[in-house]
Amino acid sequence: MKSCVVALILAAGCVPSRTAVFGPVDREIERRVGVGASWGATSSDARVPGAVRALLEKPLDRDAAVRIALATNRRLQAQFDTLGIAATEVASATVLAPLEVDIETKVSNGGIDEVELDVTQDILDLIQMPQRRAVARAGVDAARARAVAATVKLVASVERAHVDVVAAHQELELRQSVFDAASASAEIAERQRAAGNIAEVALVRERDQREQARIDLGRAQVDVETAREALNEVLGLTGDATRWSVGDRLAELPAEQPVLDTLESNAIAASLDIAALRADAEAAAGRVGIARVRAWLPELGVGVAADRDDEGWSAGPAISIGIPLFNQQQGPRARANAELQRARNEAVATAVEVRARARAVRQRVLGAYAEARHLRDIVLPQRQRIVAETLKQYNAMNASSFELLGTRRDLVDGGRQYIDALRRFWIASAEARALARGALPDPGGDQPRATSSRSANTEDH
Repeated sequence: MKSCVVALILAAGCVPSRTAVFGPVDREIERRVGVGASWGATSSDARVPGAVRALLEKPLDRDAAVRIALATNRRLQAQFDTLGIAATEVASATVLAPLEVDIETKVSNGGIDEVELDVTQDILDLIQMPQRRAVARAGVDAARARAVAATVKLVASVERAHVDVVAAHQELELRQSVFDAASASAEIAERQRAAGNIAEVALVRERDQREQARIDLGRAQVDVETAREALNEVLGLTGDATRWSVGDRLAELPAEQPVLDTLESNAIAASLDIAALRADAEAAAGRVGIARVRAWLPELGVGVAADRDDEGWSAGPAISIGIPLFNQQQGPRARANAELQRARNEAVATAVEVRARARAVRQRVLGAYAEARHLRDIVLPQRQRIVAETLKQYNAMNASSFELLGTRRDLVDGGRQYIDALRRFWIASAEARALARGALPDPGGDQPRATSSRSANTEDH
């Protein structure tokens, strides 16, 4: 027993090392995400900034964007600072209360006649040290789970933002094609109207189509810049570092439809949010136990009492006991119980949210996959055939140039719909990966983009 007490006292005040605190997190991130965290924002390793610059000099793919974000996103660094703060609580849990020294003297004309010396140490903290350490370690476990969850969520945000940037560039290219076609059609209409071959209303319609295409092109240009800034935000980049480029095409659909039948159960089993709340509940339960003991024994001290008189020094054991007459830990007990109940309710609510989000994400993945595949395999080939057949009719002088340009606009609009469906598929897939990795991704971001039916439809002439 004596050796155990000595060991506890020697361990008192020791802050866990960085390896002990962050090592499990680094390994868990590597296991769940497949990419290690480099901590470039706070690391003294000069290789990290150089590696980031090298990645920025090439067109960013998804993996490169993820690596950059893990090295430069300060919001993620702040989350890991929170873990470091939680780790200090482990040291606080092993610190004993100050040693109390009470000295009393009696002085007469001849000098000091009597001295009383009491030295006591509150040992209640020592007795409850295992409970206090358990509470602190549960807090560290919760902070670790939240740090890993923040990393997984960041990865999902980066993947989603990267998809948005590439899709925005592709849509801008298509909008430019639509505008070029509308401009060509309007120019032809102007020449034909000047020759008296078409009515004024036909010319006005073509001009209207051109101006609507101009508006849509301007919106697409703004969408590109907005998407780039959204990616800059999650990457943690500013200044010259924002002058990166991306590939010009989204990845094509996988050959087979994704199998997500077990996504809901996998998401629940892997949920880091639920794990963090369970650790919160464990810490709260520990605080309840500590408060219950202190409700009837708020202080327990042992030590030595000594006094000196004319006959010399005499000493003996001393005990101090706190009596809870006015403070029976009502506040700490009520707080700990409320925290325990809150953690349990949050865990149940989070499980409901994870299940619902997993089911919704599964539907979005499958729906976007089916839509994109239908557009790619059915709609676009049909519209390409329409263009080809209309071109034959145009060469045979059985179709007007307006009809030919209109079919090409329809083909371009079909391509835009395919890009949008492909974008929503990859965004929903990123959310599905985040759920399977244990994080609850932020909702939204995969809704169909608004289109202009006026620029997509062909007017009859």
